[in-house]
Amino acid sequence: MASFSKDLTTTVLLDTNVLIYSAKKPFDIAHQLRRFGFTNISVPNEVLAELRWLSSKGGSKSKRFATLATQIALGFGTIALGYSTRSVDDQLLMAAKEKGYIVATTDSALRRQLRDEGLSVIYLKRGRLIPETDLLTKSDY
Repeated sequence: MASFSKDLTTTVLLDTNVLIYSAKKPFDIAHQLRRFGFTNISVPNEVLAELRWLSSKGGSKSKRFATLATQIALGFGTIALGYSTRSVDDQLLMAAKEKGYIVATTDSALRRQLRDEGLSVIYLKRGRLIPETDLLTKSDY
């Protein structure tokens, strides 16, 4: 299990999937992360671009969720990752590796990649965001 730095001011990056999930099954991402002490929450510009692209593709329901997810994302600060030749997931992985960011995702493949690299990840379980860490006690959940 990956562990978080004791400095909970580390930036948490929200991925496309966690934002779309929050549009489908509304929950307050910021509140859930802040209950663990994470206050620096950002959406990569690359995730915003992916959400905007999804807003213009697919069926009406998919478009609607992507549009709502974009609106949710705009409520957070944004950050440019700058790995333009890679997929968004690869960019999130590289940023976590190089800059120590924590990634919040519902994507099991990305979560596995992050864990395999020993990087911190926040995932969704039963409608709640859960940090994979040995620094937080069960009572924090």
